[in-house]
Amino acid sequence: MFRAANNVVIRGGTFTEHHQHYQSTQYSVRGMCISYLRLTSLTTHLMFLAAIDRLMEAASLGALYNSGERFDAPKCHPNTRTAVLQKLMNWFIGKFGRDNFMLWLYGPAGAGKSAIAQTLAELCAAENRLLASFFFSKSDRRRNNEKAFVSTLSYQLWLHIRESRPIIETAINNNPAIFLLNFDAQFCTLFLDPLLQLSSAGRFTSAIPFPSLIIIDGLDECNGAEIQNTILNTISSALQQHRSALPFKLLIASRPEYHLTTSFSVAPLCTLTFRLALDDAYKPDEDIRLYLIDSFRDIRKTHIMRTHLPDLWPSEEDIAELVTKSSGQFIYAAMVIRYVSSPQCNPLDRLKVIQGLLPVNDDRPYAQLDALYFNILSDVKDVKTVLRILGMAFVLTKIEVVPLAVNNLEKFMQLTPGTVQLLLIDLLSVVDASDNNKPIKFLHASFSDFLIDPTRSHQFYIDPSKRHEEAAHFCISAIESLDIATPLPDLAYGSLLRHLLLAGPLHDNATLREMIFNVPYIQHWTTYALTLTDDLLICYGSSSKNPAMFLEFLQTSKFRQTEELYLHHRGILDQNLRKCLALIPLSPSLAFWSAVSASGILESNRVVSLETFSALSDALAADVSASVPGFLFSALFNHIEVGNERLQRVWHNHYFITGTSYLRMVREFLNDPSRAGTHTVDQSTYTTVAVFTVKFAVRAWDKTKFPSGKQWNFVWDTFSFMLSKAGYSTELFNTLGKKNLTFNLGRPQYNVRHRVQTLFGAVRNYLLKFNGSSPSPFEIIINWTGHPIDSSGYVINRFTAADLIDHRDRCQPFYVDESILPSDEDTQAPAGQ
Repeated sequence: MFRAANNVVIRGGTFTEHHQHYQSTQYSVRGMCISYLRLTSLTTHLMFLAAIDRLMEAASLGALYNSGERFDAPKCHPNTRTAVLQKLMNWFIGKFGRDNFMLWLYGPAGAGKSAIAQTLAELCAAENRLLASFFFSKSDRRRNNEKAFVSTLSYQLWLHIRESRPIIETAINNNPAIFLLNFDAQFCTLFLDPLLQLSSAGRFTSAIPFPSLIIIDGLDECNGAEIQNTILNTISSALQQHRSALPFKLLIASRPEYHLTTSFSVAPLCTLTFRLALDDAYKPDEDIRLYLIDSFRDIRKTHIMRTHLPDLWPSEEDIAELVTKSSGQFIYAAMVIRYVSSPQCNPLDRLKVIQGLLPVNDDRPYAQLDALYFNILSDVKDVKTVLRILGMAFVLTKIEVVPLAVNNLEKFMQLTPGTVQLLLIDLLSVVDASDNNKPIKFLHASFSDFLIDPTRSHQFYIDPSKRHEEAAHFCISAIESLDIATPLPDLAYGSLLRHLLLAGPLHDNATLREMIFNVPYIQHWTTYALTLTDDLLICYGSSSKNPAMFLEFLQTSKFRQTEELYLHHRGILDQNLRKCLALIPLSPSLAFWSAVSASGILESNRVVSLETFSALSDALAADVSASVPGFLFSALFNHIEVGNERLQRVWHNHYFITGTSYLRMVREFLNDPSRAGTHTVDQSTYTTVAVFTVKFAVRAWDKTKFPSGKQWNFVWDTFSFMLSKAGYSTELFNTLGKKNLTFNLGRPQYNVRHRVQTLFGAVRNYLLKFNGSSPSPFEIIINWTGHPIDSSGYVINRFTAADLIDHRDRCQPFYVDESILPSDEDTQAPAGQ
């Protein structure tokens, strides 16, 4: 009935559409028009509406910076992001980048790009400098595609430059179906051509100011990479082609998705665009801290429970923890404030929920973040493999090993080179794997929290115990292959045990048990240790990352028949020790070092460095071709001869032997005839060593006999202990029973009186043990001057208290007698016993 009508206007009322089943549905006037559109041709119906009405209907007004649909749109907190905003404004007004009519503001998800774009839009709109804006949103079907994009820009052009109105309206009336045409046709007809006509009319060269900034936010949230590139290339090409006619600037804000990064990295965009990364250069942590402090202050002032909130809540430590957790991304901080400030809940308790101090219960404090991560992961193609990669990167970081670069992570996980970057290409907004020579970086600390919480991540859950088990498999493979050219052996030896401890139930894991049984952990260790750098030698020595730790783990592991596993690998260690000992010729020096290892002295001394063994090898056996069996003290070393270049390095002064489980393993080996065989340390060994050490003690001072003070601590303790364990030796007995017995030993650094007492008691007890008495009076001369005693130049006096004070330079010779012994000397055990 409207077919021949003109200029019909219908106001109010309802329209009832009847169907053959006699059901009816009521519509508004707008709905009536849409229903009628289905009954008549599209072109005929569109003629009923004014051009501006059709433009508004085609546009997505919710995408405007000041849209009511975007109520409480994110924007920068006062006094934050000032450096970034100033940079953007300087670009816009031409203080720099005059040749860059485009600016790409990019950063990870939640970095605050939309807030910055919103704030800039408001600032420019207040000065009539904003021509148009479009804020994409993946969750809004009117703002997550390109269909309404051009119409929205065209509407804002119509709104802000009055001279454009007849041009745009005429274009719509001339082609009522323009809104159904492709993107290029719409852009040229509704936006580019009107601008060019205005330019031809001199609108942009006159004295009348005009808005010249276009802001497009969240381009990556427009469905489809191809459409995003179409929007980007169409607008940039038009502005470039008509640069002199169209003096406009375009701000694009998005995540650094691969296709967008590629587009901005090649011509022509690479030369037309200024790239601004939201990274640490703009100190986001300081802005986040300010935002949190101000927001918590508002909560303390306005919350219904404000009278119960302490003035110093939250603490500086709490704020610092939240800033760290934000990882430079404002979305986390905003989520915390939104959750804590809820008027229906106690802010104190809600902050504790965020901190993990209280259970979450039915709350969903991370709902906004979780939705973001779900959207990102939903676009990933091979999500199963991606989660394996992310899980591996996560568990390697959590056990505090040096993170693997992307290329080495691929080797570790036995992936084809390039796989990691290829698979993570859809996750650039939350993880960074762009540099093949750097580790994967989680841009959001909260992203990994999401992944390992099954109540949040659901189908994207990463089970850390499963990933630790998988990492243990890869460590075993790395030890088997022992590719020294890569950092994989370091990773494998340094982290295998921690992965096993965190791998979950081992009792029924037959596959992993078999791999552990067969792994050549001890066999390959020596080869690996020879490749370590100085820094790693110190690290591995001080933290005891060696085969003994592996054996200790097997002793208490939860594998089935763990005793079998332990004895199997202990047998390999024993075989290796016997092989190494057999390479060293029998000598008093070898007996000395073996007895030291079997005695436990090294375990009771606080600090003994490798330098001590190097120095004492020369000093103890100046006339003997001595060898230091370094493998007895540390699994890092094999047969180390005196003068070996590895002993000459700077680090050997800092490599501490003491306090390791390896020493205990070797001690047990040397004291067990069933394991050590002919290398077992027994009383005859201690007797040989006692003779050896007494010869050293009574030997006159010479140029070879100059260990440092800290080494003399060890010498005094060892001397006393060996005497306490020695059997009868005529040579030893006669030497100790001589009149004017003189020990030419250096002064200990500390516990001087105790060490002199202990050595005197050990000598006296040895003589009493095998003779029933000691010489009377029994005296021992102590000469720690460093040079021989000249009887004509010295008067040997009895010791005084001053002679035995720690950290004194008093070095004159003196003698000690039984008065030095405490009254209960018979109960005093020699050091190390």
